[in-house]
Amino acid sequence: MKSHESTAIALNSLQAITSTTRPISKPVHGWLAAVRKALGLSRAAVAASLKVTPSAVQDYEKAEKADAITLATLRRVAGAMDCELVVALVPKNGLTFAQLAARRDPNFAHLRATEHSMALEAQASNDLPPSPTAP
Repeated sequence: MKSHESTAIALNSLQAITSTTRPISKPVHGWLAAVRKALGLSRAAVAASLKVTPSAVQDYEKAEKADAITLATLRRVAGAMDCELVVALVPKNGLTFAQLAARRDPNFAHLRATEHSMALEAQASNDLPPSPTAP
């Protein structure tokens, strides 16, 4: 697959995934503590599931609140609470991925060739803005 084709496919996939997301503010005490409390779990209960001490769970919560926790640890603690960790990169300020791409390539030259190829295979996304007209 050509590089520009994979770029277009990735762009379309990302847009589909993030089209339903909206900015969500991190809870004051972090996600781990907020979810644990919402589920009615004590630190001791989460610790027992993880085979660690309750103070270790408190350390995880503090690290997550300070943006100093690893994804692996977040995933483990989420699993101990019967949750799944979901990580996403979403464009800022309500922009779409297409708008971000347009900032770097205003005429979408890198995607227009792909769109043409995909149209020939009846797979075009038809979501690019019209081509700029020549003066």
